[in-house]
Amino acid sequence: MVKTATRENQVKLTVSVPPSLHVLLRGWALCEGRELTSVVLQCVELSVRQLKSNGSIPSAAVRSYERACEERLAAGGF
Repeated sequence: MVKTATRENQVKLTVSVPPSLHVLLRGWALCEGRELTSVVLQCVELSVRQLKSNGSIPSAAVRSYERACEERLAAGGF
């Protein structure tokens, strides 16, 4: 069985952070030999998961996200 990965369309965001946080994120990326954007994306993903699990994200936003995921899966035939 050959599994092909399809890359989801991505949205580009611009985020402004305090200089001290930039130093931390850049240092983290350098220590791990990663791109800064990779580290920032990891931070966003983990933070959103945590906020979702502890109920900090409004339920209407979560329902909208879940509907979008269901539609994406249905369109992909999964």
